Amino acid sequence: MSGPARNRKLLKRRIDDFLWRDRSMPVSRLRDLLAGPFSSLGRVAIVGGFVRDFARDGRRAFRSDIDLVIEAPRHEVDALALELAAIPNRFGGYAFHHPHWKVDFWSLETTWAVVNGHATADRLEDIVNVTFFDCDAILYDLGNKRIVADDAYFSRLAMNQIDINLRPNPSEEGNLLRAIRRVFCWGAEPGPALRTFIVQNLDDDCLNRINIIEKSLYPIAVTDFFLNAAALKCGITDPVIRTNLETSLARQLSLPGF
Repeated sequence: MSGPARNRKLLKRRIDDFLWRDRSMPVSRLRDLLAGPFSSLGRVAIVGGFVRDFARDGRRAFRSDIDLVIEAPRHEVDALALELAAIPNRFGGYAFHHPHWKVDFWSLETTWAVVNGHATADRLEDIVNVTFFDCDAILYDLGNKRIVADDAYFSRLAMNQIDINLRPNPSEEGNLLRAIRRVFCWGAEPGPALRTFIVQNLDDDCLNRINIIEKSLYPIAVTDFFLNAAALKCGITDPVIRTNLETSLARQLSLPGF
């Protein structure tokens, strides 16, 4: 039985079981990759959706790519990217397509918030301070198999609450879309800073743009359920609407083809 991890120990067990004990070919190949070229550079952590999804509901919730941040100088990470024929992305990192996996990786010093002066990051652990969403403020240190998150992370997880961790971000509309999907697909309670972010930045033109993006990325578009930005903002603040839509989405996503 999964559900939200209650603490670091339980989450560590979930991730350890997957990464180090699973004998399926995809996971075996992932282990080979993590133990190979990336481990030679220094400390490496898995960040982003992998750790968050395992925290939320275990393996069955994991549907994202693998994101790695490397505590090594930029030129060393650039050299590894060249060796792997990885493709640069717009945020200073690289994308690498490995059999069964898409891996995004970057040097700690090229983290967007650091480069743009919004935060400092001198070691891997500092990554939890630079994410836009607080539910993403968690990492798994591959070297010592350790979970890093603040003390309140698992309390927020248990209450299904999400909020903003660091306000400056490289994609306002991208994070609006993520916020909308997390609120309605997860049935999450948005915190005050996230509510303000949505109310201040979402208008009808913006909703139309992110609706087009959402349809290109997902089989079901949450934004299709709302006639305009005002209706969506109302839904964000109304727990009954959030719960009803989460139930409807869960039912549709469970159908064959989705």
